[in-house]
Amino acid sequence: MSWSKIVAVSTVVLFVCGFAMIDCAFAGEKMKWHGTGINTLWENIEAGEGHIVGISKSKQIYINETTGEKTHSVNIGIMDINPKEKQVSGHGYGLGFFKDGSTVLRTWKGGAVGKGHWKGTWTVVSGTGKYEGATVGGTWESFDIAPGHSYYEVEGEMNPGQ
Repeated sequence: MSWSKIVAVSTVVLFVCGFAMIDCAFAGEKMKWHGTGINTLWENIEAGEGHIVGISKSKQIYINETTGEKTHSVNIGIMDINPKEKQVSGHGYGLGFFKDGSTVLRTWKGGAVGKGHWKGTWTVVSGTGKYEGATVGGTWESFDIAPGHSYYEVEGEMNPGQ
């Protein structure tokens, strides 16, 4: 797998950790966001027999399709790259920041489903402010738009904690 393909694939995965949460949710409310992200760090570690572990960091901006609220996030991810079997998967964490000072810590996992195309799931681990005690989770999809850049579509459901 070439360096550009690895970077492109990793960008897609990175989005998951960076997606934004909702502004004013009701119990069981369905939510949608879209956004973009850029890799700020990528390191490869050879793990033997052509197997590669990728460590990445990225920044994202998301827009809530219902409220129009814009939020930003940072993401740390670990990719498991097996060029021999043409398999790539990843998992990691993301931290989202909101205008009112609230934050959310998310975990994500997913895998490549095509060239420059990833899908996966996400779950909120903890939150502060309006997200304290909230349970939130859903799915994500990422598409490479340029080396190191991705476009994201995120859906989920929230049950507020407060």
